[in-house]
Amino acid sequence: PTRGVQFFAFEQFKKQLVTWKRAGMGLTDEDVDVVIRLNPIERLVAGGFAGMIASSMVYPIEVVKTMLTMYPGKYAGIGAAFRGVINEVGPKGLYAGLGPTLIAMFPYVGVEFMIYETSKIFVESMMAKNAEENGEIAVALPIIVSLGLGALAGAAAQSSAHPLDVIRKRLQVQGINGNPVLYKNTIDCFAGVASKEGFGALYKGLGPACVATIPGTGIAYITYEFMKKFLQLSSV
Repeated sequence: PTRGVQFFAFEQFKKQLVTWKRAGMGLTDEDVDVVIRLNPIERLVAGGFAGMIASSMVYPIEVVKTMLTMYPGKYAGIGAAFRGVINEVGPKGLYAGLGPTLIAMFPYVGVEFMIYETSKIFVESMMAKNAEENGEIAVALPIIVSLGLGALAGAAAQSSAHPLDVIRKRLQVQGINGNPVLYKNTIDCFAGVASKEGFGALYKGLGPACVATIPGTGIAYITYEFMKKFLQLSSV
């Protein structure tokens, strides 16, 4: 559900930003001929808040996924992992690392949406300009281009937020399965990892993370564009 919530919240935040900009310009509902455009920073902000909302809703599932990945065989399934976390560290364990996750989600999802939509608008404008110069009818953005733009956005987003993802996982596993509790909070964990292991430790696993993220992100945006056309939905 994370992607669905992200896309839905992103569109709603964008619409709200457009409403505020129209009100600030003194425009009314009758001024339908005035088109309001969002700049890249506004798209980043809308995407950032959308990412934070989506992460907050599904975070306990993310914790359980981490447990099942790091300790294969210890839990019989998702339900057992839920119970195991609660029994070992209490209900608060299902939200361990939520702070850095929310902080990371703002630049992660914000950068992803900003790069994708800004790049898409630029490519579409170039295609429309070329079609006009050649006396042709402008065509929709090809699927392969959407895939490429989505992959680019995903790689940039993963790189920007990877250190906080490392911190999140460190906080999630401490106190579980005999792991010592080393850090008090996000800042303490960040400083501790950087001082003991070096700043390079904050980027461990970046390559595999990008490899895992890029295909999924590209496909997500292809599906996003297809569903907008299928449902005849517009975007700002």
